[in-house]
Amino acid sequence: MAGEGTQGEVQAEQTRDRADKETGSTGVWSYFLVRNAVLSVTVAFIFVMGLFAFLGVFEPDNAANVTAALGSLFGVVGTLVGAYFGIKASSDAQDSSAATAKQAVQDQKETAQRSVETQKDTSAHAGDKILSAAQTSTQSNTTPERAPAPNPMRWALATLVPVAGGASLLVLRYYLRRMQDAD
Repeated sequence: MAGEGTQGEVQAEQTRDRADKETGSTGVWSYFLVRNAVLSVTVAFIFVMGLFAFLGVFEPDNAANVTAALGSLFGVVGTLVGAYFGIKASSDAQDSSAATAKQAVQDQKETAQRSVETQKDTSAHAGDKILSAAQTSTQSNTTPERAPAPNPMRWALATLVPVAGGASLLVLRYYLRRMQDAD
């Protein structure tokens, strides 16, 4: 049942992600914003340069004015494009790491669930063997005295030992995996 709940959550999140992509996510709008900003700055630059040329502000022998104007244009455009790609790369890396972490948690839950089910089966088989051995020993006893019935406390301890052993193996496995990931 636990696997069904987490599977439903994963499907719901995938549906939300698809809906974001279809309706236009933030990444698409930020691309259009940066593109329009770069085009606007370029158009404004061309307009101002044309105006200055018309007014005769630039001297034909002095290229410093044109270089300064082009430097400011490239500074604005470079800042906009750098910010866009920097934020996009950061967002993509965050999404990728979140997906990896989510998959790791899902794998860990599935492994723990399989381990618990295996331990249940093992303890049930061990308890059945102990009970059948106790019944066999009482039935094969030829003395007229009746053999003592199986002790419920011993049966409980016999089933607890494999469960505790399995739990300690899970803890050890988790610790070793964390140590391996840390390296």
